[in-house]
Amino acid sequence: MRRLAADTTGASARTCFLGGGAYDHFIPSVVDEITGRGEFYTAYTPYQAEASQGSLQAFFEYQSLICELTGMDVSNASLYEGGSAISEAVTMAMRSTDRRGNVVMCGGVHPEAVQVVQTHVLHFGTEVRVAPVANGVTDAAALAKLVDDQTAAIVVQDPNVLGALEDVAAVSELAHQHGALCIVSFDPISLGVLKRPADRGADIAVAEGQSLGIPLQ
Repeated sequence: MRRLAADTTGASARTCFLGGGAYDHFIPSVVDEITGRGEFYTAYTPYQAEASQGSLQAFFEYQSLICELTGMDVSNASLYEGGSAISEAVTMAMRSTDRRGNVVMCGGVHPEAVQVVQTHVLHFGTEVRVAPVANGVTDAAALAKLVDDQTAAIVVQDPNVLGALEDVAAVSELAHQHGALCIVSFDPISLGVLKRPADRGADIAVAEGQSLGIPLQ
C-alpha cells in the first residue's frame, strides 16, 4: 500500500494551491483531544442526560466563538456544509426582505454553492443572477447592473473561490442602497488577518467549517 501510495504526491507532501473549496490547514492536536471526550462524541444520543448536557455546552461554546469571530450578534448551531449555509442564508434574506424576485451571486462564489442556491429557490420562482469575474474578482460595474428593487440579497465570497479578496464593503453598500441584504461567505481561518464580516457591512455571514478542524478528505 505504501508503494502504491508513493506513486501519487498528495497535499501532505507538497504545498497545495488548488483550492476549490477544500484547503489544507494546520489542525491543533487539541481538536482531537476535545472531540474525543465522551460527552461530545456521544452527543447523538440525546436521551442520555449527560450527553444532552454535553451537546448544549458544545453549542454554547461554538455559537459564542462564531459571534466573536464574525462580529455578528447571533449565531445558529451550524448547518451541514458551506453550500447549504449559503442557500439557507438566501431563503432567510428572502423572508426578511419579503422579496422573491431575484438573488445576485458574485462570480467568485464557489460554482457548486451557486448550483445549490439555484436548486433551493427553483420553485420559489426566484431568479439567480451571477455577476461575471474580471481579473479574479467580481466585476463591480456588471454587478451593479444586476441589482434592482426586487433583489433579496447579494452573496459574496471572500476570499473567493479563486483565492482573491473581494471588496465586501462596496458589495454591502450596493445591497443596502437597494434595500437588499448582504450575505458574506467567508473562510474562518482568514479572519485571523482580515476584517470580520460585520465590520464590512455584512447582514448575514456563513462559512464552510472544514478548516476549523477537519482534514482534507
